[in-house]
Amino acid sequence: MKTIFCAAAALLAVVPGCATAAAPTGGQFEMFDVAVAGDRIVGRYFEEQGQGVTRTCTFSFSGTLRPDGRADVTARGPGGKPIRGAFSLRGEELRLDLPQVNDFNGCSVPQGEALQGSRTLSAAWIDLARITVPRARFRANATGTLTPRYVVQGDLVGVLRRQGGALLVEYASGEGKPIRGWIAASEARSIG
Repeated sequence: MKTIFCAAAALLAVVPGCATAAAPTGGQFEMFDVAVAGDRIVGRYFEEQGQGVTRTCTFSFSGTLRPDGRADVTARGPGGKPIRGAFSLRGEELRLDLPQVNDFNGCSVPQGEALQGSRTLSAAWIDLARITVPRARFRANATGTLTPRYVVQGDLVGVLRRQGGALLVEYASGEGKPIRGWIAASEARSIG
């Protein structure tokens, strides 16, 4: 009986001690972009280091989330073989432990130090995709006419929904509100 009562109360979120943990949500966490779809996690880390002459540390990662918000992930980046690590997403904080992250070209992280980020944008992204065409123009809906807004080859977008041969995406540059629109699914490729 208590189980039924707690389940109903959790839906209403009114009875202390019966609440369940909210499902993790994606978005941006400082240098991380993260998408969550059920128990699947896909992410990207991007950081430019230095002034004048810079180096870039960038890689993608994916894994299966457990109910506690943790996941064993595999990361892929330039100049190195895939590496395994541990991911955790708890509320507004993200942590990624990748002991061999410095195997990726451009990455320089002190030995034993985890990569961490605090949420800067909440988003219901189900995937992350990289634009593969010189210019992908947005549509107002999946089959509508083209608008003047667009993203360019190499841009990373968060995927909100798939419908037929179209994707509803958001481009979040970290400055201002993300822009949203529909693009052809053939104009982007999942990083996961």
